[in-house]
Amino acid sequence: MTTVLIAIRRSGCDLVLRERLPGYQRRRFPMRMTSTFLGLVLLAGYSGSVQGEPPSDSKDSKIEITLKLKLKIEAKGKAEAKKAKTPLYAERLRPQFHFTARQWTISKLNPAIKGENTHGGEEGWLNDPNGLVYYKGEWHLFANGAGSYWVHAVSKDLVHWEELPPKLHRDDKLGNTASGSAAVDWHNTSGFGTKDEKALLAFFTGWTKKVQCMAYSIDRGRTWTKYANNPILAHANRDPKVFWYEPESKWVMIIYGPPKRSYLFFGSKDLRKWEKLSTFPDMYECPDMFQLPLDGDSKQMKWVLSDGNGSYVIGQFDGTRFHTEQEKTALDYGFNFYATQTWSDVPKEDGRCIQMAWMRGGKFPDMPFNQQLTFPCVLSLRTVRDEIRLCRYPVKEITQLYAKEHKWENVTVSHGNDLLGGIKGDLFDIEIEFDPGQSDALGFKIHGNDVQYTTRTKQVVSCRTHPMKVEPINGHIHMRLLVDRTSIEAFVNHGEISGANCILPKENGPPPKLYINGGDAIIKSLKVRELHSMWRKAARK
Repeated sequence: MTTVLIAIRRSGCDLVLRERLPGYQRRRFPMRMTSTFLGLVLLAGYSGSVQGEPPSDSKDSKIEITLKLKLKIEAKGKAEAKKAKTPLYAERLRPQFHFTARQWTISKLNPAIKGENTHGGEEGWLNDPNGLVYYKGEWHLFANGAGSYWVHAVSKDLVHWEELPPKLHRDDKLGNTASGSAAVDWHNTSGFGTKDEKALLAFFTGWTKKVQCMAYSIDRGRTWTKYANNPILAHANRDPKVFWYEPESKWVMIIYGPPKRSYLFFGSKDLRKWEKLSTFPDMYECPDMFQLPLDGDSKQMKWVLSDGNGSYVIGQFDGTRFHTEQEKTALDYGFNFYATQTWSDVPKEDGRCIQMAWMRGGKFPDMPFNQQLTFPCVLSLRTVRDEIRLCRYPVKEITQLYAKEHKWENVTVSHGNDLLGGIKGDLFDIEIEFDPGQSDALGFKIHGNDVQYTTRTKQVVSCRTHPMKVEPINGHIHMRLLVDRTSIEAFVNHGEISGANCILPKENGPPPKLYINGGDAIIKSLKVRELHSMWRKAARK
């Protein structure tokens, strides 16, 4: 007698054949094969019974499948059918103005380009943003995808993104393509540029030996060629940030590496030969470095060096070493903020320093994608209570998504007075300026999560953020909330502090609500903007 036992696990199913003879055979099937296999098993059992074959309890054969397992199979089948009918970018938990990756292969939902991912990995996954570079009217966004390549998208306005086929796939020599950066080679020091096109350069870690590598594109980032003599820097470890240092006409590379929790600085004139410049301690992964004016004064330029979680130091860079002028400071107090990167080569007429980060750890059950990025934010250096702070605030282009606006001015509100009654939807840009007055707390309940300012402690807590200490400005608190289907980003006092958090909303949850605890509060201004999806154009393709 042969007994077929099927054990369903998250990673797949185990098929165990138990024979009359001692011992058994076990084979692992990936999850994507599980439904197909189980369907064949059930079909075989059904067809056998209608053809008059022995029932399942015969001595010759037996198929043991519990009712619970059958129900699981049926539920999974219904879920798969429902998912297959859902248009691309319209899935229930798909963020609608935060970037996520599509599935390029394997998925029935997105037929894709054959051979784009032949090395495995989880389709639809993304993590660290990489290679953020501006060139010829396009904002290029790359991110780690499925562990072996870079996801790629372009935008003309930082809001509407067009996903292009993934780039820089793994190879047998270098292994997986890990995190890195990108820049425009304006002076053609690489020699890859042409008469009509500057070369776009991508720098990444080849994961097999954790060496630093280079690739280039001369068609506006549509196709990429890995440098034939990679690696350009054999020094381990990872995450190369490369930028052009104009005062000395050279390239500077920063990598995370040994000694533990340190950044290593290297310099090069030709991108092939690199010399060690210096070491900077107490920094971890995903380095980034950029210059900003203090309080908008171009005569007071400061360098900012940031690490993986966005924590930063402010100081000066002399081409060799970074000299700190202020202790390391946290940028974001949320639980889903990591691998920060800024765009390189932003035109001077624009002048902004724009950052994105990975909202690490979000949950997207039963979705054909996994993980999202923050909304693009402008960085600025401001003097706040005699300290210099790096502030982040949403780019102005978000106004292109505005649908309907609800607004109030100079309103006194008390406990039980909800101004938001009747407003429905799940995508909002909410902005409020208020005087706490006699209230104990003022907050919003959105998608089952609270964003609240407490008067006594002078703290803002957004979802699950660490408490964010904030001082009123002229007696007022300013808060701005970007509310997507699976995230809430909070910005307090125009970006003085922020908190990025992923959420998992209930289906058909209650509408947003404003609440007051204790006495009255005075709302100077409240604007609730309903938003369109940024995917409207892409979904039609």
